[in-house]
Amino acid sequence: MTMDSPTTATMIDALPAKQRQVLEAIMAFITDNGYPPSIQQLCQACGVSSTSTIHYHLTALKKKGYLHWNESERRAITVNESVMGPRGGHGQVPICGSIAAGQPVQAYTDIEDTLNLAEDLCPKTSYALRVRGDSMIEDHIMEGDLVLVNPDVTTIRQGDVVVAVVDNETTTLKRYYKEASGLIRLQPANADMDPIYVQPEQLVLQGRVEALIRQDM
Repeated sequence: MTMDSPTTATMIDALPAKQRQVLEAIMAFITDNGYPPSIQQLCQACGVSSTSTIHYHLTALKKKGYLHWNESERRAITVNESVMGPRGGHGQVPICGSIAAGQPVQAYTDIEDTLNLAEDLCPKTSYALRVRGDSMIEDHIMEGDLVLVNPDVTTIRQGDVVVAVVDNETTTLKRYYKEASGLIRLQPANADMDPIYVQPEQLVLQGRVEALIRQDM
């Protein structure tokens, strides 16, 4: 006689209350955002002030086989599929340096890290850039944020936030507008800053921003 495999609800209900709370908080965050929470976000979600308490529960959940967790990496929490249930696949999105949300700076395209995101969040060819500067703060794009970029420039429309390379050497993050005069206006989202006007031949678009990822620094 074979026994049926335990259901997800049964597996979770078998946990002590505090471990169940942490696991459910992780699952809810992943469902809402497509990537795992930080330790600080777990503290906030569980009403816990001490990160060591969260570390303790994560270690216990890892030992019991509910999740994988690499303590030496940020956001390195993966809930086992038998607990979380089948989801869309995950892909490695490269973080290709920084992008200026301010005056253009020299382009920087070395891959410095990767993000593990749900494949349905972005195309497989997407990449991420870390924001520098404050020219997009009125669009809630802040210094240190990561922007997820779709490199398909055929989808870019008026008003989209784009990665733009000016004069083949400098790169910036701005809203894109094609003016009636034929000029391209790269518009900051900061009332204290002026737009940048360029001829179309001075500009190469490298993609459209699809999503914003705010990481705890």
